[in-house]
This record gives sequence, structure tokens and C-alpha cells, in this order.
Amino acid sequence: MFCREQAVQVHRERERIRRAGAELAFVGNGTPAFARAFAEDYRLEVPLYVDPSRRTYQALGMARPRLLSFLSPRLVAAAARALRGGFVQGKTRGDALQLGGVLVVARDGRVAFRYLSRDAGDHPPVADVVAAAEQVGKAA
Repeated sequence: MFCREQAVQVHRERERIRRAGAELAFVGNGTPAFARAFAEDYRLEVPLYVDPSRRTYQALGMARPRLLSFLSPRLVAAAARALRGGFVQGKTRGDALQLGGVLVVARDGRVAFRYLSRDAGDHPPVADVVAAAEQVGKAA
């Protein structure tokens, strides 16, 4: 439910991100078929890439916590927030324990913004992601 929530929220800002001179893309750890279904289910109009091996996640320092970490009060609060937004847990596609994050990467390869999720449901404010994209666009 959390990846759905974040993808939809950031996707809603795709035009602002594009106006800033940036592009939006998502990376998942499922299969290409799962990515296609995800894009169709949520009407995502941006590239979706997959890395079932999770090497990209590992290279970026994105955690894969122990199962017990999913019993935290922060997770309960995040789940309530997602549910209020209309996001429910569907069929898991890929490694459900793999945490993600958000990167804003400049055209020269410099990482201008990096947010690594500490637990499930931990996302940066979308406004921070858009602001980082706008800053990268101004610098270009």
C-alpha cells in the first residue's frame, strides 16, 4: 500500500517536475509484468524500471529490515494515513520487505536529493521532492 501511495502522490506532481526540466521514473523490485500492471492500475504515465535482484537498492543503501520492524508504531500511523488516502494493501509484487527511497539526480549524475526510507510507509514530503527537482532545473 505504501509504494502505491508514494507513486500516486509523486505522479500527481509530474507536470511540475517536467516544467522544472526533470523527468520522473520509478524503480520496483518485481518483474516487468508486475511493473506493467502497476502502471496500468494506477495510470502512471512515466517510465517504470524493475530490478528483481535488488542490486540497485543495495547500491543506494536502501534497507531491507527484519520482519519484526514491521510492528512499529510508525508503521501503524503510516498505515492509517495510507488508508485514509484510499490506499489498501493489494497483492505484493516483488520483495515486500525491501524499503525504497527517492532520488533526484541531476543530468550530470550528481544526486541532488536523497531520501532513504527508514521503515515501511516512510516517505519524504512530495513538496521536498518537487523543490529538489526545481532546484536541479534552475541549475541546468
